[in-house]
Amino acid sequence: MDLATHQRKLLGLVRSTYQVGSDDDAYIQAVARSKDLEEAWRNIFLWRVYVLQRSCVLTFRLLKRRQVLDEAVSAFIAQRNISPFRETQGPAFLEMLSGHGDSVIASVAQFELALMKVRNGDSRSYTIAWCVDPNIVLGSLAKDIPFEDFVPEGLYEVVVSREFSSLFQISAYTSARQRRKAARTSFSR
Repeated sequence: MDLATHQRKLLGLVRSTYQVGSDDDAYIQAVARSKDLEEAWRNIFLWRVYVLQRSCVLTFRLLKRRQVLDEAVSAFIAQRNISPFRETQGPAFLEMLSGHGDSVIASVAQFELALMKVRNGDSRSYTIAWCVDPNIVLGSLAKDIPFEDFVPEGLYEVVVSREFSSLFQISAYTSARQRRKAARTSFSR
């Protein structure tokens, strides 16, 4: 086996994306069964959790509350070529979650990513559409307190921009025209 194929298989084992077959050489099969590989998986997972808990606070808390944190971090490890620099891990994680099937998780991730970009000097404005009241969701996550029993549904938008002293503004849609516009421009980049 050539070196490049060997390295791809080892990387696949570390990322849990490669399934060892009966035609793999003895070394690859031994690595796949090793306790060292299990320890590497555990260390990689814990390091990602450590970094993401500190850099993506709101999204991390929401994933934990929804009991999908392990699943999201595992998918991040398996699907992304993650930089060793922690400054790039948070934005990459939030980018991945910005398209999540749970619209609240997607909106929180989009909001946190936009806020991160604007705090780091990005001069663009970002508009994030919400299907629930973001005041309640973001307030609860920021204070790390449980959501109210009922989070009102509705159509809202959060605009993140350096133009606002708080860096963001929350608005409820009041017309069908605004809702159609938001559907076309959600999370404009």
